[in-house]
Amino acid sequence: MTRPPPGLALGFHAVRTALEEHPRRVERLLLARGRRDQRTRRLVELARRSKVPFQQVPKDALDRLAGGVRHQGVAARLAGTELLTADELMERLPARPLVVVADGVTDPRNLGAIARSAAAFGADGLFLPGHRSAGLGPAAVRTAAGAFELLPVARAGNVGRLLERLDELGVEPVALDPAGGVAPWEAELAGGVAIVAGGEEQGVRRSVLDRCRVRISIPIREAVGSLNVSVAVGIVLADLARRRHETT
Repeated sequence: MTRPPPGLALGFHAVRTALEEHPRRVERLLLARGRRDQRTRRLVELARRSKVPFQQVPKDALDRLAGGVRHQGVAARLAGTELLTADELMERLPARPLVVVADGVTDPRNLGAIARSAAAFGADGLFLPGHRSAGLGPAAVRTAAGAFELLPVARAGNVGRLLERLDELGVEPVALDPAGGVAPWEAELAGGVAIVAGGEEQGVRRSVLDRCRVRISIPIREAVGSLNVSVAVGIVLADLARRRHETT
């Protein structure tokens, strides 16, 4: 019997089982476009109950994802660790928290490296959007090298709305913006901080960038061009950890 690719549940039985018994490991529910039968509606109900994002995709996209395994028009992406809802993670945050928000980081190895830096420098959590994001599959888990055992991770849904809610809690959204901003050590950051890291090609999306009053640009030699997103996040986390250590 052909097994599904790692990090996937395929077919109605496997997907329903994942949503009913392991909803915290389901990153996203994928449905073939046009499916509206009773079994599909049941999966959507289960996803909504556990606040799992879901979307319709073309059938040929599911075919490619499944790699020849029968999928019946439904699939679920599974994380290598349990995921919290955004509400659950925000309820756990301490005073003056330090969190990372990944906005469109699509390379799982970069995501794993970000998580490893976040855990190493004492971040309180990592938020992932419901779409346009790498998942916590085998590649991310391997790169994180155990970081997901230390770092709470939550499904963020809409990043813009998440930043609004964090701001209401006194957590300042700080965007990594190579095109403009102050050096990390020049930014005035006294309270809680949410480091917003953008995708590998386009960076933080404009709609998200506009919600960040503070923007950070790491000074580097012009000939280098730019830094990998996981390296940039690590530099900023290290500087914030240094500041907090000096003030305790």
